[in-house]
Amino acid sequence: MIRTITAVVLALALAGGAAAEDKKAAPKLPPLDAKEWKDLKDGDGLKVWDVKEGKGEAATASAIVTIHYTGWLTDGTVFDSSVLREKKATFPLDNLIPGWKKGIPGMKPGGVRRLHIPWKLAYGEDGRPPRIPAKADLVFEVELFAALSAPSADAKEWKELKDGDGIKYWDVAEGKGDECKPGATVTIHYTGWTLDGKMFDSSVTRGEAATFPLGDLIKGWQKGIPGMKPGGKRRLLIPWKLAYGEEGSPPTIPAKADLIFEVELFESK
Repeated sequence: MIRTITAVVLALALAGGAAAEDKKAAPKLPPLDAKEWKDLKDGDGLKVWDVKEGKGEAATASAIVTIHYTGWLTDGTVFDSSVLREKKATFPLDNLIPGWKKGIPGMKPGGVRRLHIPWKLAYGEDGRPPRIPAKADLVFEVELFAALSAPSADAKEWKELKDGDGIKYWDVAEGKGDECKPGATVTIHYTGWTLDGKMFDSSVTRGEAATFPLGDLIKGWQKGIPGMKPGGKRRLLIPWKLAYGEEGSPPTIPAKADLIFEVELFESK
């Protein structure tokens, strides 16, 4: 069975982060009165400053993003930084503060954006002691490396899988080497969405590839993964009868739910 992820939240770097900060100079707070700041449309007071544009598909509101970020109080104090830890962070946007949910969508990989977030869209009236005071406006600089969003079920790239009983596939990257055979044991990264774009499971957010015998998985995977090659990335649109059936898998997967997966194959044997 595919495991369901627990909620992932943005964690403040405390003891571990402090050790890293001693080794590397902290990034400087961007000037708050710079003319580059712009009010984000429908942003409830959120301001953005696009330092670098980026290229490719824009992050959506439900994306899983891989980023570097630094957060400041408005007095210039750094309270958290993946840059200082020298380790990128991967989060589902759905689980983060409202200012990030509103401010990161629209960014493209390679882009750098600054966010000036009102306290109501940050950590609210209580803050996040001891690092973030009550009613604290926050400033972030975010560099986007990757954004994984639910593919549209209507995209022209989908193709019918031969003898797939209604499965559609979309090969994003071809891969090299021997093809995965039916019944193989596979090592993969995967993310699954319902058709409304809600992510219900992802090895990507856990940061650890998963290894499964295909015979133990849903029929849509048993039919849809064979033929992939190592390094390949495939999207699968799976009818409910080949997924979790009439009952679904509550509470994350409704009854009779068609599902979309993105699968990256590392190894099959």
